Amino acid sequence: MGWSSTAMAARYQHVTGGILADVAQRVGGLIWEVANDAEDSGAEGSEEAR
Repeated sequence: MGWSSTAMAARYQHVTGGILADVAQRVGGLIWEVANDAEDSGAEGSEEAR
C-alpha cells in the first residue's frame, strides 16, 4: 500500500483476545473434524488400493 514501514500496517491490525480465541477454537474444531472424518471413512482402506 506504499507505506514506508510495516509498523504503519500494524495500526490497522487490531484484533482482541476474544476474537483470537474464537478463531483458534474454530480452526481447531475444523482440523479435528477432518481428522475424524478421515478415520471414519477408512483411511486404512486407501492403502489397500495401492
